[in-house]
Formats: sequence, C-alpha cells, structure tokens
Amino acid sequence: MNIKYVPNILSIIRIILVPIFVVSFFLINRYLALGIFALASITDLIDGYIARKYNAITEIGKVLDPLADKLMKLTALIVLSIADLLPLWITLLMVICDVAMIISGICIYKKEITIPSNWLGKMGTFVISVGVALSFFTEWLGDVNVYVIYAGITIAIISGLNYVNIFFTKILKERKEKKNMLDNNDQ
Repeated sequence: MNIKYVPNILSIIRIILVPIFVVSFFLINRYLALGIFALASITDLIDGYIARKYNAITEIGKVLDPLADKLMKLTALIVLSIADLLPLWITLLMVICDVAMIISGICIYKKEITIPSNWLGKMGTFVISVGVALSFFTEWLGDVNVYVIYAGITIAIISGLNYVNIFFTKILKERKEKKNMLDNNDQ
C-alpha cells in the first residue's frame, strides 16, 4: 500500500468510529466509548504525523481530516451534554466556533490562500480533547472538565484570530503587490 493513502484511511476510520462511539456510550459502556474517543484522537495524531513526514497530503485529506476531527469532537460533546456530563452551553459554543472555522476555511479556500496549521490550534484541540476525556469522570472530578474545555475553547479562539490576522495580512500583501505591478506597468 502506498503511504500516501494511509492518512486518508485513518481519517475514514475516525469517521466510522463516530457512530460506534455513540452506540458504545448509550448501549454498552461509557468507558468503552472513552476508549473509542481516545483511539480516534490517537489516529488523528498518527494521520497528521504521516501526512507531514512523508508529504502524504492530498486534496481529499485536506477535507477528510478536519471533517473527521469535527464530527468526533462535536458528537462527543453532544453525547456528553445529553448525558448531563457537560453543560449544553459548552457544546453550543463549540458548534458556533466550528461553524465560524468552516466558513473561514471556505473563504480562505476560495481566495486560494494556504495558511499552515499552527501549534496554538493543535494545543486548543488537545486541551478540548482532554476536557472531553475528563467529562467521563465528573462524579470524581466535579466540574474540572468544564474549565479545561473552556481553556481549550479560549486557545482555539486565539488561534482562529491568528488565522484571521494571517489571512488579511496575505490579502493586503497581494493587493499591494498587484497595485505596485500596475503602477510599474503604467510608467
């Protein structure tokens, strides 16, 4: 098998794990669901590592990877809210953040601008994942999960603002370069 396809296969596996997570949580055992969430998180790390190390980044992978991440994360948050292990407002806030990121991503894609992922975004995702995992233990930990997820959301918002800054900086730079080219052609 060509290594180029491994990240996409891992993303597809993560998408398949989403309904298995839900069934496990409600019908089998919530700790099995936690294991499935952890497995999905690990495959996300492996997928990203392989894609970068072996230059196995594909156009479909650019869609599959974030889709798999958002599906698992939002599904976990919804399930945890339904089970009263997480306040609904956190889930709603994450939905709003993710919708804003999707809209931003579409705008960036249409402008054909590439903005590489940054450590801040990865840190936000990691912290949110830790908060989700802690949500399975609220009977022992209390509301620690809420504070951890809130910190992750804060980091993700800061990361998103950084992306917006990079986007507009690139747009302004392109416009300035075009203007300079037009001014030079007029001379």
